[in-house]
Amino acid sequence: MKRRSLAIILAFLCALTTVGAQQNPPAFAVIEGIFHDGLGTFAELKLANKLIELAAIDQFPFDLTASEAKMREAAERLPTNHPARKKFETEKANIAAATERGAAALLSRTDKTSLVRVLHTAKDFSNAKAADLVLEFKRGLQWPISVKTEKSNKIAVAEGQTPEIFGKWAARYFQVSQAEFDALQRELGHDSLGDLKSNYRNVSRLAAQVLIRKLGLVDCRPDDFSHARVTNLEAAKFLFRRLMQFKHGNDGSTVIIFDRENGSVAWESRLEGIDIEKLTADRISFRPSRPRNGQAIATEFGVKIDGQVIVTFQIKHKRGRSRGSQRQYEFSDITTRLII
Repeated sequence: MKRRSLAIILAFLCALTTVGAQQNPPAFAVIEGIFHDGLGTFAELKLANKLIELAAIDQFPFDLTASEAKMREAAERLPTNHPARKKFETEKANIAAATERGAAALLSRTDKTSLVRVLHTAKDFSNAKAADLVLEFKRGLQWPISVKTEKSNKIAVAEGQTPEIFGKWAARYFQVSQAEFDALQRELGHDSLGDLKSNYRNVSRLAAQVLIRKLGLVDCRPDDFSHARVTNLEAAKFLFRRLMQFKHGNDGSTVIIFDRENGSVAWESRLEGIDIEKLTADRISFRPSRPRNGQAIATEFGVKIDGQVIVTFQIKHKRGRSRGSQRQYEFSDITTRLII
C-alpha cells in the first residue's frame, strides 16, 4: 500500500514537472522579448552616442540607463544557471561593437563636420515613418536612420507588425479594395472583423486567399502552395516595390542592420539584389508547401525568388497576459519581414 502511495505521489510530481516544462518555453519567450526590446533601444542610443562622439558635436550623450536596466531585469528573471544569461551578455556586447562600426560607416558617407545634432525619434512613428534616429546637418538638412537588430536573418518593414489586416497589409501590399476585403471575409463565414479575429487561423485563411487571388496563383490551394504559379506578374512586382518602399519607410530612412550573433553590420535585404522590373513569373515560388503539424492552414507564408525566401508574412495570436487564457488564440498581428 505504501509503495502504491509512493508511486502515486511520484507520478503526481512527474506530472507537475511536465507541466512546468511545458510552461517554461512560453515564459522564456516573454523574457527574451523583453530583453530584445531593451536591446533594440540600447542599439539606437549607443549608435547615437557614437555618432555624437565621432563627429565631436556639442550635444550631451543619451542616457542608456533605462535600456540597460530593462535588459538586466529580463536576465535576472532567469535561473542563475540558465544558458540564455550568457547569450544575452554576448548579444549586448556584439550590438555595442556593431554600433561603433555602424557609426563610422554612416559618417564615412557624409561630411561629419557638418553634423550638428542627433535626434532619437523611435517614439515618433506615424504614417509609416521608419527612423529611429535623425541626423541634423548644417543648412537644415536631415538624414533619417532606421536601426535594426537582426532576428533570424529577418527585418520588419515600417509598420510591419500590425493588427490592421486590411489597411496596412491587404490593401498596402496586394491592392485589395475594402469591398473585396468585406466580401472575402463574408465568404469565409465571418460577419464581422471581430469574428474574423476571434482566432488567428481565421486570418491565416484570409491571408492565403489574398495571396492566391491577387497574385493570380494557379495549381495552388490554401493548404498547398508547393506547385503554385503566378499569373499576375504585375501584382507581384507591385508587392516587391511596396516592400522596398516600406523597408525604408515613408521618410526614406537609411536602414542599418546589426547582427546579434556576430556583431556584423549590414544594409540590404535579399530583395535589393533583385531587378524587379526584369522579374519573370517562373522565378517566383512560395512556402510553406503545406501546413506543419497536420494543421488545416499555415500561419506563416513566404514568397521566394530564384528559390530563396524574400519576404515572410506571419500571422500571430495573442501573447503576454493572454497566454494560457481563453483569449490566447485571438488574432494579435500580422508581421511582414524581409530576409537579409
